[in-house]
Amino acid sequence: MHAGWTRAHALAWNLASAATVLVGGLAASLLADHLNTAVLVPFAAGNFIYIALADLVPELTTTPAARDEAIHTLGFTAGLALLYLVTLAT
Repeated sequence: MHAGWTRAHALAWNLASAATVLVGGLAASLLADHLNTAVLVPFAAGNFIYIALADLVPELTTTPAARDEAIHTLGFTAGLALLYLVTLAT
């Protein structure tokens, strides 16, 4: 919508991109017997890190209160730490 798209156009592209999750999940399920799907975990983690960097971190620069900025940064860092710990456990 920020790019000047209509609601219908933005919704259509959102649905199209969301549908790829189903295709990827189905492919991983079908290949689970033949391949080690644990290699997909870093890709999932990378996806979450991308979302955080692209969408959440810019919000830190628009928050005027230093306390709010510190809370957001701490939450982001805790999320990265949790992803790292999950990687070590698998």
